[in-house]
Amino acid sequence: MKYVTVLIMVFLATITHSWAQVNPVGVPYYYFRSYAVPTSASIQDNLGLVTLRNINLNAPNAVNGIVTVAPITSPYAGLMRIEGSPGKRVRLTYLNFETLLEEGGSGGVVVANYRISGYGEDNQTASILLDIGEATITISDQGYYFLWLGTVLDISQAKPGNYVSEFMIEMEGVS
Repeated sequence: MKYVTVLIMVFLATITHSWAQVNPVGVPYYYFRSYAVPTSASIQDNLGLVTLRNINLNAPNAVNGIVTVAPITSPYAGLMRIEGSPGKRVRLTYLNFETLLEEGGSGGVVVANYRISGYGEDNQTASILLDIGEATITISDQGYYFLWLGTVLDISQAKPGNYVSEFMIEMEGVS
């Protein structure tokens, strides 16, 4: 989910009044009157978030009941791109810890600890691990900032069934 505040104020009014008259040689000529009110737009925050690749939790192997997808090094990490004005500072807030219960009521539990790394270019290995839960980033000169989503899943108490999670991140432009 993303929070993007876009404030666009547009007002345009045009009033046109015309009439025709015939000159002495029989050719009509027209008189026009028009009035226009200037148009203006003010965009407060123009931010977008595009998911380029979902996190893959099926491929990595569990070690002692733990599945690890490192955001900086794992090819299974999710990839997102923030789009905005170059040089814009953006505060990111996300849930970094979640307990998932098996949907069928079997009593199974999975604990997820999310980790995010980010960089101004699409270069995962150069990305930097962001602060847990909240971070402030700066959009690159190209108008992008890339995020890699990783997790540490504790599946030691999981039972067969369905576990559903929806990772949410909030974005807010800061001055």
